[in-house]
Amino acid sequence: MIIVLLLSFGMKAQTVQIKIPETYELSNIILALTKYGIEDKWEVQKNTAYYQDVLKHFNPVKNHPLLDSVNYSREKWEDYLSFRTDAVAFSFDDKGKLKRDFDFYTNPGHDPFDKNLELINDFVEKSRFREFYNQQQAKGFYSRIISNYEEYNFMKESLTFLDTRIGQITTEEDKDKIYRIYLSPLVNRMNCHRDISKDIVADFPSATEDFINGVVSEDNLEERLNSNHLIFTEKDHEYINPITFRNLQLVTDNFNTKYWDNNSGYNTFNSFNEYMTWAVYDLFLEEYFPQQAAKHSINWQYQNAERGFFAQNLFSEKVKELYKKNKDKDFEQIYIPLLQWAKSIEENVTLPTLVNVDTKNFVKTNPNNIQLEFSEPMDSDHHFSLEIMEFKDNKSTNNKKHVEITNPKWSTDKKVVTFSIDTDYNEFALIFNWWGIDKPILSKRGIFLAPRSYVLLKK
Repeated sequence: MIIVLLLSFGMKAQTVQIKIPETYELSNIILALTKYGIEDKWEVQKNTAYYQDVLKHFNPVKNHPLLDSVNYSREKWEDYLSFRTDAVAFSFDDKGKLKRDFDFYTNPGHDPFDKNLELINDFVEKSRFREFYNQQQAKGFYSRIISNYEEYNFMKESLTFLDTRIGQITTEEDKDKIYRIYLSPLVNRMNCHRDISKDIVADFPSATEDFINGVVSEDNLEERLNSNHLIFTEKDHEYINPITFRNLQLVTDNFNTKYWDNNSGYNTFNSFNEYMTWAVYDLFLEEYFPQQAAKHSINWQYQNAERGFFAQNLFSEKVKELYKKNKDKDFEQIYIPLLQWAKSIEENVTLPTLVNVDTKNFVKTNPNNIQLEFSEPMDSDHHFSLEIMEFKDNKSTNNKKHVEITNPKWSTDKKVVTFSIDTDYNEFALIFNWWGIDKPILSKRGIFLAPRSYVLLKK
C-alpha cells in the first residue's frame, strides 16, 4: 500500500509518497534474523509484537546460509545499509523471482543485495516470505503504519517550516520531484537520505515502538519529537545542501574541519552541512515546540557532538542569533556572517575533556569533596547537572538519578572544580553531558565538555 500526499505551501507543491515495499521489508527481515541483528541492541526494532511474529514465522529457516552470508557487523555498516536500502530497486517478476528494476546503490562500491540474489531467492521460497508479507498486509498492519506516519512525525509542520523559513524549491526540475519515505517496522537505527533517481528523493527512517503500535498523543510528545528529528535532519539536507553548494567557496575558505570536526569522517562542506542541518532543527523546535525546545535541542547537540561535530551547541547558538536578526531575509543571507564568525574563532574551537581520571577502575573518594580537573578553563558562571549511576561488583545496576550541582567551587584558573553529592550508592559513576542532563558543563569558550564524560568512584 502507498499513501500519496500533496503538500502545498506558497509557490511549491510536493508529492510525498509513504511506502512499505515488499522487497524492502524482505531485506529488513533477513537482516533482523542474522546473528548480528539478533544480538545487537540498537539495529533492529524488537519491542513490538510484529518482531515476535517475524521470529515465529521464520524460525524454520533460522539456519539458512543466506543469514551467514549477510551477517554484517557495526563496522561493516556500508554493506548492512546497502543490503537494506538497495532492495527498493528490486521487485518480483511473474515467476516470483527478484529482478532489478533500476540502478540505485546506496553506497557506491557496495552491492550486497545483488551479490546474494540467488540465496535471497532461495530464502524467499523456503521461508514462505511472500505469504507472511501478504498476511500482514491483509490484516491492515502495514497500511496502519503508513497512515500513522505523517501525524506521528509532524510531517506537515516540518515541510511548512523548511519551505517558508529555509527556502522553497523553485526550479521546475526540483519542484516536480517526488519525495518518498520508505518504512519498515524493523528499522531502529541508521537513517539515510538518498536520491533514488533524477525524479525521486527518499528517506529511510527508523521506527519507534509507539509509532509502530499506532500511539499518537500528547503523552508521547517526547518520543514523537525524537522520531521527527531523525526524519527532519535528513530531509533538511535537501534544503541546506543546495545553499551550501551555491556558497561552496565561501564555506571551504572559512570552515576548516581541522578545528571544527573531531574525526566524523565528513569532508569540509559535508561537515558544515551536518552542523547546519542540526542547527536548523533547533530553529524548528523553537518555532513549533517552544516548551520542549531547550530540552530536545540539548539532547541532540550532545548526540551530534559525540558524532564528531563537537561544537554543535556553539554553532547552533550562532545560527539562532543570526536567524533572528535576519528573519525578514532569505535564510541564505546568514551564510556570510556565519562563516566570517566561524573563521574568526576557529583556532579557539577546542574540545574540553576531563584529565587525570581513571576510567577503568573505581577510585575511592569522599562524596562531600569530589574534585575534577579539565583540559582548559571552564564556564564557572553556571550550575551544572550530572547523572549518578549505581554499580555493584563493577557492573551497572541500571539504577540512576540526575542531580544538579548548585554550589561548585572553582579554582582560580577555572580548570578544577570541587563539589559534593548526596548518594546512597557505594560504587557509582558520575556521567556528564548526556541525554536527560539539562545543565551541561561547558568550557569558558562555550563548548560542551566531551559528551558522556565520566568518572568511576566508590565510598
